[in-house]
Amino acid sequence: MIRRASDGLRARVVGPWTQEKLTYVERYARAFMTAMAPKRQQGRWKSLVYIDLLAGPGRCIDRHTKVEFDGSPLRALRVQPAFDHHYFTDVDPKNIDALQKRTPAQDRSRVYCRTGDCNVLIRNIIGQLHDRTLGLAFLDPEGFEVRFETLKLLATRRIDILYLFPSWIGIARNLRAFARMPHSPMDDLWGGRDWRDLPPAKLAAGKRLSPEEESSHDRPWVQSFRSKVTNLGLIYQDEGDPILRNDKNTPMYHLLFFSKDSAGLTIWRGIKQIEPSGQRKLRI
Repeated sequence: MIRRASDGLRARVVGPWTQEKLTYVERYARAFMTAMAPKRQQGRWKSLVYIDLLAGPGRCIDRHTKVEFDGSPLRALRVQPAFDHHYFTDVDPKNIDALQKRTPAQDRSRVYCRTGDCNVLIRNIIGQLHDRTLGLAFLDPEGFEVRFETLKLLATRRIDILYLFPSWIGIARNLRAFARMPHSPMDDLWGGRDWRDLPPAKLAAGKRLSPEEESSHDRPWVQSFRSKVTNLGLIYQDEGDPILRNDKNTPMYHLLFFSKDSAGLTIWRGIKQIEPSGQRKLRI
């Protein structure tokens, strides 16, 4: 849903989990740049970039409290030390127009904004990156907008990925319908039809399970998806990724982290030690 923000430009109306998600992303971006900017100065990296493929208009409104707050693109622009380049894309030209108007004048020279399908535009973005580019990509779909092919392209470079995986709101709600389609949005997200061999998908399609399949019926979708991403070379992952819930405490998404470097995982686990609320997690 879209409404007008106090600056007269459009804003996304969002649920209570959005602030939590953005807090994790912003913290990681800041920690990432704090750790990597000195290595850029030493010449190890030619450039450090931020990629937001479903950037939106740059402003959000909480649907319950009506509180306004910045979205991921504007938060990334404020990170210090600063990224060299920002790549923002969105399928809606009105979102890109609002985001460009909200981008501070002093930052516009380092911002690339384009309208279109993120799965198409990512090819152009990857083509612009130098071999010694290190990046952070945030993939924030509402459902199935991001195809597995996009992850493959990102994995050809040294880019850490934070991906809002639609585990419950997308897969659980649509599984029965998807399992009966010759080709479904799930096939594109998954990068093939092999998800149909998982026990929950077989049940949804009306098939019987073997005894072995029955015993593993509750295997998480996330676990299987992580295995596929590992095959792309993004081997550093965190099985304790945050689960984002709605105001009724119903699980909605997993915020997944992927990296080619152990340093990225160390940074991610470090910023997770403090909850978005500011409370430090207890170590068990």
